[in-house]
Amino acid sequence: MNDLKASILPFIRANREKLIRFIQDFQRIEGPRPLEMLIKIFIIQHNMPFNMAQYMEKQSNTIRKEIDGGQADDLSKRQNCVAEWIRHKAAAHRSTSMFQQVFCFEKLKDELMPIIEEELNLHTA
Repeated sequence: MNDLKASILPFIRANREKLIRFIQDFQRIEGPRPLEMLIKIFIIQHNMPFNMAQYMEKQSNTIRKEIDGGQADDLSKRQNCVAEWIRHKAAAHRSTSMFQQVFCFEKLKDELMPIIEEELNLHTA
């Protein structure tokens, strides 16, 4: 959770323009909504890890744990196991990660929202 916490504001800052466009487009269609809700939707809809390096390391560790049962001793078998894992489980892993990000944001929103509101300089419901 600490790695997600440390990555939230850098993620918001790095995607500031996309987030502002998303908020404006969403509100043009749906009307005013609370900023915290819009940020959560943005996180899920854009399917982007807060920190790609951390995400890839976590995914790599997950793959390693799942395929390191002795059955992938040679490099060719191991590569096939990794390819199969990616084909069958990568999307679910990504989805779980996005929801973990939203959960983390939800837990920290009281602390983060004043900073985010100031940085985005948006007036929402």
